[in-house]
Amino acid sequence: MNILFFGDVVARSGRTELIRQLPGLKEKYEADLTIVNGENAAHGKGIIAGIYQELVSAGADVVTTGNHVFSKKDIIRNFGNCPNLLRPLNLPGTQGHGYVIREVCGKKTAVVNVIGSVFMNMETLPAVRMTETLLDTIEADVIVVDFHGETTSEKITFANYFCDRLTAVIGTHTHVQTADERIIRGCAFISDAGMCGPYDSVLGRDTEEVIDRYIRLQNTQFTPSSSPAVICGVLIQTDDTTNRAVRIERIQIRPNDQTD
Repeated sequence: MNILFFGDVVARSGRTELIRQLPGLKEKYEADLTIVNGENAAHGKGIIAGIYQELVSAGADVVTTGNHVFSKKDIIRNFGNCPNLLRPLNLPGTQGHGYVIREVCGKKTAVVNVIGSVFMNMETLPAVRMTETLLDTIEADVIVVDFHGETTSEKITFANYFCDRLTAVIGTHTHVQTADERIIRGCAFISDAGMCGPYDSVLGRDTEEVIDRYIRLQNTQFTPSSSPAVICGVLIQTDDTTNRAVRIERIQIRPNDQTD
């Protein structure tokens, strides 16, 4: 099975470019399942139902989120109309769902969304405990987790703890693609898949505005950059007999094939 995962979609630039490239990327990598984190797809913070539909129409099978999942009132009203949109499993509350199970290549394939607790500045339930409870109650051949968290250490610890029970743990949230992709006893892992968002930016935000905020101490709004987008993600390949991950490959497509 070939699984494509694309990191946090950020604002119009990232959204437009991923939607443009996604059909071709699915064909290139012969994707059987495509997962997209839509956490910041709506003007750099949150997601709305219309954007979810755009991502699905472009080829996303499952859309995950994170700490900004409920930032837009539209999605609070329309979450029930987005069947393959996930919110973190360990967020308090009952709206939405933290996992979905799909039939892929004849396999029961679960996609799970969890959120970390370190430096996230929000109330969460324990990710490990909630994941253990879920694994004890679902039946799935392949299980992919989007771990939306700030620190690499928390994500690496989670992956090592669950590696024998999960097929992949893919980190999101920091918008910076890490170079630590590996296979941990049959579980594909990377600390952060990176973002699909403005390349000439500070994590997707307008660079000059961020400088004004942190260097010149001005009160700014963190407007999304409108620069061309970088597309970041990973390809995960699993063994059809064991259902374990055998390969993980980073994907990074910079504007105009820029290399510096």
